[in-house]
Amino acid sequence: MSEATPPIGDSVLELSKAYSTPYSAVLRDDVVMGVPRYFLERWLPLLGPDAATVINTLRQLDYRSHDDTITISGEALARQAAMSRRHLYTCLDAPWVSAFVRVQTGQRRQAENGTIIQETNRYAVRMDDPLVPADAEHLCDLLPTLDPSPIAAARQALSMEPRQLWAKSPRDPAPRFPNGQAITARQVLQRAFQGWRAPDRATQQEWAEVAEALHRHLTLVREDGRTSKVIVPQYFRTRWWARLGHDLAWAYLWLRGAVYDNPAEGQRRDTCWLPALDVLLTAIGRPREWWRRNVENAPASGEGWALADFFCQLETQKGRDPSHPQRVARQFRVTLDIPVAPEDRALYDTLLRTWPAQGIVLEEHAPNDGVTRPSLVVSATSAHTGEEGVRHIRAHRNEQGLPQSNTPDIVGSATSAHTGSRGVCHIRTQGSATSVHRDQKNYTKASSKKKPASSNSSKHPIPANQTALAEGDTAVAAAADSPEIDTPVKRLREMLVEALRAHPETPFCNAAPVQVWLRDSWPMPVQPHTPAWMMAMTGRLSQRDLVALILAVCGDKTIEQPPRYLSWLVQRWQALPDIPPVEHWDRWQMLAQLPLRNWMGQGRYLWRQIAQRNRDLLPFDMDLILGEAFATPPAASTTPELPAGQAPAVVALPVAAPKSPAPDDGLDVRPGDGMLSMRDIWRATMDQLHAQLNRATYIGWVEGAQAVSYADGVLTVRARNAYARALLTQRLNQSIDQTVSALARIPITVRFTAGA
Repeated sequence: MSEATPPIGDSVLELSKAYSTPYSAVLRDDVVMGVPRYFLERWLPLLGPDAATVINTLRQLDYRSHDDTITISGEALARQAAMSRRHLYTCLDAPWVSAFVRVQTGQRRQAENGTIIQETNRYAVRMDDPLVPADAEHLCDLLPTLDPSPIAAARQALSMEPRQLWAKSPRDPAPRFPNGQAITARQVLQRAFQGWRAPDRATQQEWAEVAEALHRHLTLVREDGRTSKVIVPQYFRTRWWARLGHDLAWAYLWLRGAVYDNPAEGQRRDTCWLPALDVLLTAIGRPREWWRRNVENAPASGEGWALADFFCQLETQKGRDPSHPQRVARQFRVTLDIPVAPEDRALYDTLLRTWPAQGIVLEEHAPNDGVTRPSLVVSATSAHTGEEGVRHIRAHRNEQGLPQSNTPDIVGSATSAHTGSRGVCHIRTQGSATSVHRDQKNYTKASSKKKPASSNSSKHPIPANQTALAEGDTAVAAAADSPEIDTPVKRLREMLVEALRAHPETPFCNAAPVQVWLRDSWPMPVQPHTPAWMMAMTGRLSQRDLVALILAVCGDKTIEQPPRYLSWLVQRWQALPDIPPVEHWDRWQMLAQLPLRNWMGQGRYLWRQIAQRNRDLLPFDMDLILGEAFATPPAASTTPELPAGQAPAVVALPVAAPKSPAPDDGLDVRPGDGMLSMRDIWRATMDQLHAQLNRATYIGWVEGAQAVSYADGVLTVRARNAYARALLTQRLNQSIDQTVSALARIPITVRFTAGA
């Protein structure tokens, strides 16, 4: 098995000679997925697209398993099947799934620290297809009518077309086969001829062989034992299945089975005729309205692909099938070559530019010894060459000399000799050609030293035509490459606390400078010269939009490398400015410019609505920050300090009338030993109601409600009048109880009163 890999060692690009085109190197179209036609035509309508996807995923994983069972976690299996973990277990409990999959629950054991650990589940999947219950019921009724002897009846059935032995619909009732066990033709013969017994061993052997042949005949297995399958690259399952969805993915496989593709003979036919659309809709179990909404009027994708890249109806009106002129049918065009997925387009473009002639692998770099090197390997800029002849692949070159983002994922530039006066450093995705350039230890040492702005590298001098560019980048590079050593660096959390205490109305995105957001948003900072770094530091990406993208990345549970994904979002948004970079883009922008004090209520509500990860915890420790900021600081002593040895003077002060003690209403209590008092909790609840309700309802009925007391888990709130109290009690009481309890982290009941 071969694949395109990023540069390793001193090589620029290593490609196996097994592939002769960049398309094959990216898709690896020799690694295929085969779906049996019997499963596609008979089991798919019975199981449904979701349950069928789980079975097909387990089958593909079993091909690569070295054991009889598959050991995989529920989260990993759900990710492979493009569904949530909860829906995965729902599909495993669906009827007739047990005919294919047997789940072996992981055993529970006690760890050394005393905790109970449950081992990962194991799955045993059936690789061949059992009979659909409706087909088994139909065959059980048909066989006795063919011949009184089971062997002769089975041979008569073998002479018929397989589809003539199937039931009219795979969903027909099967009262004789009610359970979810796998049904074989042998079991059908035993049930159809219950009183028959083999007279001798030879007859018993003949009966077993003919039963085996009948099962293969029914499930469309050829005489050589090979199953009739619809073949697609595994790339379709791993890259496109989640984007299309289970329904459209199965529809594409179904239509692909109707076209003709024979690479051995060089014959291809990418069009097919459907006598009726209901044939396809019945297979995937969807109504015509679903077809109109998701196929005929399918919205355009924001990633630069459309459903027509896989299949489409050629004519809006029905036509005449040339093979059956008397029929009115629909003609479809089906794509036989799987498109390149959006995340692989950068690699594909790189391979197109650097693919060697006649499949020759790119050679390794060597010193400038006069030997002619391949012309496909070129330098990024003249400042990078020097006397060592340091060269980069073509994907690293740009007309302006700046690094690009679509280069292979390897360790970046490392040595101080490569930095020069501009501090040229590369991120991991922009590696250098030689191993000397990728010394991570030297990179760490070089990046920790502060270089004067006027210094220049003797090995990599800056040419005259790039002096202006270097000066223009000095201000940007100094922000990340040359921090002041003596100046204490403030972290993002400290700035959020200071801004919230000093100016609570400050927008969230303006609580810290751009450099701090890029540096402290994640444990791994955003590296200089990446698209996100360059766009933000040069002002082409506003601070509000930058923080909105950071919040969207923090709320996405599928992202494993946030800084790289942030740069990818910025780069895609720059290429497609009319398409929002993320889903719910207007809400992420609203959250980024929300005042800090409103994060306790309105911010928490918006975060729970659009975030996928840690919905109950605000990002950047905002829960703790809000608690620290709103906590009442201790009163400072007003007694002036006296010099040593000097006694305080006796001053007669007017005696003020003693103040009556403040009533103990319990609103300063912090329930659950939390950071928020009940007064703060009710203020946050009002902010959340303001964000959740429409303006008229909030102003007319909710605004003005005040918390008056708290005791023994009951918060008393006074509404403006009796009508407002009735609305709060009858319509919003449950929602308010849940919000207050979530903020307090203990169950709390809210009671409403009216009047004084």
